[in-house]
Amino acid sequence: MSSDDQHSAAASYGMEAMRLMDEYQVDPTPSAYSVWYTYAAGQNPALTTRINDRLGEGQPFDETFIHELDELVNAPQIALTNSTTSASDQLTGKMDSVLEIIATASGDTNMFGKSMQGVSAALSSEISAADLGRVVDTVVAATKQMEKRSRALEERLTQSKQEVEELRTNLAQARNEAMTDQLTGISNRKAFDEVLLTQVTAAAQNGEPLCLAMADIDFFKKFNDTFGHQAGDQVLRLVGRCLDGNVKGQDTPARYGGEEFAMILPNTVVDDAVKLANHIRETIQSRELVKKSTGENLGKVTMSFGITQFVLGDTPQTMIERADKALYRAKEEGRNRVIKSDGDSAEEERISA
Repeated sequence: MSSDDQHSAAASYGMEAMRLMDEYQVDPTPSAYSVWYTYAAGQNPALTTRINDRLGEGQPFDETFIHELDELVNAPQIALTNSTTSASDQLTGKMDSVLEIIATASGDTNMFGKSMQGVSAALSSEISAADLGRVVDTVVAATKQMEKRSRALEERLTQSKQEVEELRTNLAQARNEAMTDQLTGISNRKAFDEVLLTQVTAAAQNGEPLCLAMADIDFFKKFNDTFGHQAGDQVLRLVGRCLDGNVKGQDTPARYGGEEFAMILPNTVVDDAVKLANHIRETIQSRELVKKSTGENLGKVTMSFGITQFVLGDTPQTMIERADKALYRAKEEGRNRVIKSDGDSAEEERISA
C-alpha cells in the first residue's frame, strides 16, 4: 500500500472512530479514541468481540468499560513481553543453579584429592598393621562419600537439564508468539521486518534471487462496513490460510498491517513469484464466504499484488517501496491482478484475472 493509501486508510479509521463515539455517546478522550480506532481498523479480535457483545446487549459504554477496553488494546504486547521476560529470567536462574552445582562438585573433588594425598603420604612412611587398617578404612570411607555425592550431583544435574530444556522451549514459544499475528496465525510485521533484512543481506552476499510481494484485500473497508468486523476477521483468516498453505518452507508469509499482506520469497525469480501470486489470488477468489453467525452469503474476495525482485544495492525499504508502487498500480488499474516491477527499470507486467 502506498503512503497515500496508508494515510487515507488511517483517516478513514479515525473518522469512523469519531462517528462511533458520537453514535454511542462516548466522551472523546484519548483512551476512547484509541479503543474505537482499533475497533474501526479491525486490529484486535478480542476487542472487536467485546464491543460487539456490548452492542448486542444494548449496554452503555461508560468510563469503566472504556478503561477495560483500553487495557485490552495494550494487553497483547504486554503479555508477550512479560512471558518472554519471565521465561528468560527463569532460564538465567536455572543456569546459575547449574553453575553452582558444578562449583560444588569441583570443591568435593578437591577435598577428595587432598584426602588421597594424605593417605599417600602415610603409606610412604613406616606404618604398622593397625595404622594400615585405619588408612584403608579412611580410603574406603572417603571413596563411599565421594560416590554418594557424585550420585546426588548426577541426579541434580539431570533434573536441572530437564528444567533448562523446558525453559528453553518456553522461551522459544514466547518468542514465536511475539512474532506471530494472533488473528491469522502467520508472521506479523515485526517478524516480517527481521526476515526481510536477513534475506536482503543474504541475497547481497550470495547472489541468490529474492522476491518480495505486497498484497492488499480489495475493498476491505467496504466489506467491513457492509458485513461487520467479525466477517472481516473471517476474510483476514482466509487470506492468512491461503498464503501459508501455498508457500515453500523457506518463504515467509506475513500480515503487514490491517488488510495488507506480504510474502518474502528467497531463491525465487520474479516470474515464479508472479505465478505463485496469481495462484493465491485465484484460490482466494474461488472461495465462497458465508457469515458464520447468520449463514448469509458474503460473496467473493479478491486481492491485488505488487511484486519486485532484489537488485544489488537494494535495502528492505527500497524493495518495499518498489513492490508497494506496483501494488498501487494494480489497484489503480482495476484491482484483482498482479503487477511486477523489474528492478530499477520499473518495467511492469500486468497479469489480471
